Amino acid sequence: FSLSACFHCAEICSVGGALFCGLSLCNQHTLVLYVVIIIPWALLHLYTHNGLSFFGLVSLGTCFLAGFVPYVYLPISSYLNRARWSWGDQTSLHGLLTHLLRAEYGTFSLFQCIQMQYHHKTFLINGIYLTPRPRCIFICLIVTMVSIYSVFFAWRANLNIEKPLGVVERFWLQADAGVCVLAGLGLSWAVCWLNGRLGWGTLWNTGAWILTAGLISHVISLNHK
Repeated sequence: FSLSACFHCAEICSVGGALFCGLSLCNQHTLVLYVVIIIPWALLHLYTHNGLSFFGLVSLGTCFLAGFVPYVYLPISSYLNRARWSWGDQTSLHGLLTHLLRAEYGTFSLFQCIQMQYHHKTFLINGIYLTPRPRCIFICLIVTMVSIYSVFFAWRANLNIEKPLGVVERFWLQADAGVCVLAGLGLSWAVCWLNGRLGWGTLWNTGAWILTAGLISHVISLNHK
């Protein structure tokens, strides 16, 4: 998220963003719902800032593909018998695809209705309303990503929440990441507004840090097992 906010200011940000997109797909394949939105948006803004060229496209594509390098370890570890806690035999193409597509979980095959929590909606609204206009496009990007991700998984999520697995929580944490960015932007704007109107900047900044630390501690306590 942070790289996408300033990628057009320096080349290292754009190639870094491409690399992290590839790496993120290694960690959680459901992030493809974010990546398919970020890539066209990034290319459009590079074009707008006259930063799009053939060499630039090759560099971005190379960095994106470099993010998939960790997958090389899968067949190697299978051949060496060190693929603990993984999905089957990955020495064959079929076994590797089984892992990549999470076929054991029946990826994208069943229906499950999950509603977005109320506080998520509140954070989304606050993030949009409290953010200055220059950041509006970036905010709209995040809102679009979170909305598409949440709607898609509410429609196509495949795991029974009555039999919880750790992977279920990870699916929805992807949307929480975007919500947290919006909440942080809203809080930052609120602190700036209070400082400009009332002064006492140190007080508002300290209060914001305390609030943030309290919320993080609360979330950790709820999810710690």
